[in-house]
Amino acid sequence: MKREITRTKGDRFCTLEVELEDGRLSICGTEGRIERRATAKRQALDYWTSYFEENPGEIIAMGQRFGRQFRTAKGAARFVLETDGELHGIDVVGPSDGATIRVVESGGQIVETLSEFFPEVVPFLPYHLNDLHAECEHQEARGETYKTHPSAVCPDCGYKLGSAWLRRELPVDVVAWAEGLPGTLAGKAA
Repeated sequence: MKREITRTKGDRFCTLEVELEDGRLSICGTEGRIERRATAKRQALDYWTSYFEENPGEIIAMGQRFGRQFRTAKGAARFVLETDGELHGIDVVGPSDGATIRVVESGGQIVETLSEFFPEVVPFLPYHLNDLHAECEHQEARGETYKTHPSAVCPDCGYKLGSAWLRRELPVDVVAWAEGLPGTLAGKAA
């Protein structure tokens, strides 16, 4: 089960991405800015122009590959965008209303941004990647981590810290929360 929920604040957006598969929970996100399409197109052109200005040999190499001769970095940049798409070079996600688009700035375990846009998710963040614990439950309770106690052996159960990835079963309420999320399901409206 995968769910995505996007919220906006002014010219910013954040997409919460929750996945629950075979008892494994992942809580990640994507964040960025909402731009006018014309602004994003200009950013893509600026990106490629700058690239070719810094790598003039690439202009020649691209010209040879395509049987063309480019006179300027901007000309080479325009060719890339005409060939590969007007927004090639910038990371764009989600639906567009035609006038605006979402430009990604970062993604993954963006806890601060997720907490800002989705404060109701905060209690569930400790269950993220519940099947990738380097420490046993005893070591976790004592605050031992691989960084602070590398290869420590647990006096309670004999587990050597960091010797395997251990799974923590998800509480029923965590599973119910994940399964009850609104949003999109595998790219379709839930």
